Amino acid sequence: MNGTAIGRRRAILLLAAAAAHLVIVCLGALHVHIGDEDWARRAVKYYGLLSGANSGYSFFAPGVGSTLSANFQVNGTNGKIAADVLETGVSREADIRVRNIIGMFWLEEDEMVRRSLVASWAGKVLARHPGADSVVVQLDTFELPSMAEYREGKTTGWKLNYRAKFVHHAKLMRAQQSDGRVP
Repeated sequence: MNGTAIGRRRAILLLAAAAAHLVIVCLGALHVHIGDEDWARRAVKYYGLLSGANSGYSFFAPGVGSTLSANFQVNGTNGKIAADVLETGVSREADIRVRNIIGMFWLEEDEMVRRSLVASWAGKVLARHPGADSVVVQLDTFELPSMAEYREGKTTGWKLNYRAKFVHHAKLMRAQQSDGRVP
């Protein structure tokens, strides 16, 4: 075989692979369930999962939810106020994990568990700022209107969902003792 025949064969294989990928993307976008009865269907399903081709690409779908954001206002002993977040910026994957943990707040229905979850985050932020007196945790959602609401003029915006102040336990005890409230 000469070089042009190999190049032509390679081009045909690449074109076939691209066409197959496009077909799988279209099946995912149309939400077609192909099943997993035989090896070929399982292979297509597995490829769709690995490549993201089965995700549906529903960017403007009616079911797109709002984004939950956790912000922390760190109050220092000298009156200085600083802002902090749980995301570290070390890696995209780690920050996605942190945002998933923040998203657990929405999924939890028990208020005591929610409070414990937020207190845990506050503890993490207070550990980063050992000189801080307190931290205010604020959870906001970025509200996205539906396309119909957007056409009617409704705009996007942040909505307060939860706000709580947490204080170092040791500093709280010292403050209470100095006020004469705790023996």
